[in-house]
Amino acid sequence: MFSRKTIIKKTVEVGGFTFFSRILGIIREILMVKYLGASALSDAFLTAYKVPNSLRKFFAEGALSAAFVPTLINTMQLKGRKQVKGLISLGFIVFEGIVLILCIIVILKANTVIDFIAPGFSIEQINNATPILKIVMPVIFFLSSSALLAGAFQAVGHFFVPAISPVLLNISFISGLIVCLSFHLPIIYLCWFILFGGFLQFIIHVITYIKLQFGFGDIKKDNFIQLRAILIKFFLCLPSISIMELSLFIDTSFASYLPKGSISLVYYANRFVGIPLGVFAVAFSTILLPHFSQLSLRAPKRLNFYLFESAKFVLWVILPVILLMTFFSEKIFYTIFLSPKFTLSQVQQAAHILRMFLLGLFFFSFNKILLNLYYAMHVTWVPALIAAGATIVNVLLDSLFLNWLQASGLALATSLSSIVQASLFAYFLWKKYNIHLYVNPFILFALRYGIQLVIFFIPFITSYYVVEWFISVYFSPLLATFFLYKLGFWLWTGPLSLLLFLALWYSRSYFNVRLFFLD
Repeated sequence: MFSRKTIIKKTVEVGGFTFFSRILGIIREILMVKYLGASALSDAFLTAYKVPNSLRKFFAEGALSAAFVPTLINTMQLKGRKQVKGLISLGFIVFEGIVLILCIIVILKANTVIDFIAPGFSIEQINNATPILKIVMPVIFFLSSSALLAGAFQAVGHFFVPAISPVLLNISFISGLIVCLSFHLPIIYLCWFILFGGFLQFIIHVITYIKLQFGFGDIKKDNFIQLRAILIKFFLCLPSISIMELSLFIDTSFASYLPKGSISLVYYANRFVGIPLGVFAVAFSTILLPHFSQLSLRAPKRLNFYLFESAKFVLWVILPVILLMTFFSEKIFYTIFLSPKFTLSQVQQAAHILRMFLLGLFFFSFNKILLNLYYAMHVTWVPALIAAGATIVNVLLDSLFLNWLQASGLALATSLSSIVQASLFAYFLWKKYNIHLYVNPFILFALRYGIQLVIFFIPFITSYYVVEWFISVYFSPLLATFFLYKLGFWLWTGPLSLLLFLALWYSRSYFNVRLFFLD
């Protein structure tokens, strides 16, 4: 089992590469806005790209790992690495066979797929999105193949390549945008760059898989029995582990009825929510999955304690992020995206959508921990039913909020459905599986932390407005514009935010804010 130091070390390692990937993602979005803006064409591209991108999260990043990793760990401990080789080989044939068939169907019926997922699209938008989908769809084959091999990496505690590989995809994406912007090329050329990035990611996973001495072994009868159990678990995992992506897919369908550019605004706002979610929550939950799997075999009662401490740790990291991103929400889009293709009105809309998403950020994050606890115990049908219920809630709330709050209502619906999901996850863990939730100690921890946050946010906000006033009064108009309304804004607010986190870190003992993973 991993020690707590190892858990934090590997979380930082995975989160660091994810952070680098997210920084590249921001650069990518800046170039995307320069290239397409928030327009009918950007809506068409993002809708088409969402198909393989969402399937990546359905088939690759989430459900496949949740179904495969615990089984691989058990197999490796009981029967050795040779048996794992056969299981991986069989899994590769079956899973990638399914994905390949799915790719062929989507490519042949691309027009119908676009019409189905964006029923509010005009004929022109459908015609724009169809060729894009045909080119980018095979990306899912390369990414799901990479995820299958990455399951073996996680089983032996190797997280480097799965963490660094999204960086390669982003680099290829950014390269395509730069070339298209420089030579005024149509969007089809960008699609070929994206496809190449997926292929490159797959090749690196194959090389690493061989270097770790896994290889592809003979398929035995036991492997078929194991794979049958994995497939059942996988399809049960699909709705629950990919609930946020499914919610965003539903939001896209509803947003297609809104004014042009709405799909793009929801996408850009969600990309910023994905930064803390990916850098911390996904990284932390990824590291915890094999640890939870080992605990469920050797010391299942320890799961109570680790769930409690994980909840505290997630709250400690995510809550100040929510407050900061809410405070800076309009500045985020104003300083980075404002341009003739991304108007001031769209800046304000995107900021409001972001605030609605932030209401659910803690629950988006904690749901990943709760899900991994279920999967470590080899329980899949309960979270699947809960996810189905949360999806129904999301659809109903989308219908309710669509005309009233427009795109912001879709983000609010996603956040509220994640709260419902987290509540049901926790309730059934307590009621059905006797997991002690430590509700009162958690509330006490949250109150102490809340007091600490209030005490330190007051001087933070005061300092912010003092520096802002100083720049506006004593700097030249050109410099003042750069440091208040352009990228220079982050050159002083970034260090100021870092000081806030350092203050929270060093003063936590004075407020009795104790964290198992850090103390």
